[in-house]
Amino acid sequence: MALLRMLNRSAFICNLCFLLAIAILWMRHPINAGLASLLIVMGFFLSFIFNMVVNVWLLIRKLNNKPLNEIPRALVYLNGGFLAIQLILLFK
Repeated sequence: MALLRMLNRSAFICNLCFLLAIAILWMRHPINAGLASLLIVMGFFLSFIFNMVVNVWLLIRKLNNKPLNEIPRALVYLNGGFLAIQLILLFK
């Protein structure tokens, strides 16, 4: 359960990078090219992978009727919402 909790938090951090990467797309001149590339990689690539792993793992635990008491519900809903947005952007 500790690994799932850590992956859930990592997915949330990557989702924040996803928001920042979208903001970078609207900027004319990013402030630092190295930081911008890090945010883009974490935001557009790693966040999708982490979200898929975390949400499939949570779905499997939910279908097996195992408790999810150690993971905050808000974090589960936020990561699920970000995954939905990323899937919409992927198939658009």
